[in-house]
Amino acid sequence: MNSVPGDEELPLVEHLKELRSRMIIAAVTISIITGVAFIFSGGLLQVIWNHLLPSLPMTIYSPMELIMTRLTLSLVCALIVGIPIIMYEAFMFVGKGLYENEKSFFIKIVPFSFILFSIGGALAYFVAVPLVFKYTVLYSTDIATPQVSVIKTISTVVTMVAGFGIVFQFPLLLIFALKMGLLNREFLKRQRIVIYGALFAFALFISPDPTALSELIVVAVLVILFEVSLVIARFF
Repeated sequence: MNSVPGDEELPLVEHLKELRSRMIIAAVTISIITGVAFIFSGGLLQVIWNHLLPSLPMTIYSPMELIMTRLTLSLVCALIVGIPIIMYEAFMFVGKGLYENEKSFFIKIVPFSFILFSIGGALAYFVAVPLVFKYTVLYSTDIATPQVSVIKTISTVVTMVAGFGIVFQFPLLLIFALKMGLLNREFLKRQRIVIYGALFAFALFISPDPTALSELIVVAVLVILFEVSLVIARFF
């Protein structure tokens, strides 16, 4: 087996020690950022609530609900801010065993993945989530007075934002499959109708929206990403 130039063989224990130290660095960084973010989490929660449900008061149903909501927001912020550090530590750990072309591919794909995730999350937060809340929670105000749990609302927002961010990784997966020869570009073009149907079924499965608004948004996004991926794949 050809070894990577410059790679030094070390005992398994040494690799585990290095992995532990890098995991500790990432965990301590996330913990510190979470603590700092918690100080400002109350104001951030108010900004999010005013953006999504400005006409409804915040409601909590247990003594710890507000604190748990603020901790959830703080942890999400820490993960977002700490992603570059986590990826750096991961790259420094596995990078020694990668060839130069593999390192180059990793360096290119990770920022692109983060950008796609950010676009998907922004689309969810500014478009999909407000539409869902408008036609579910706010639509019922003419009949009943809604009392919305703070932690369940934030959990729904986080789930949809993360879900849309993951959906936006679809081009990377498709391009990778095409590049590895697992899929054929011409075959995908001929099977567009079947693929669109599969994407619609996938959207129904992952979306929590009973009004089908978010499902339609997800389907439209996936179709656009699919077509863009086929175009990009021409250059690989």
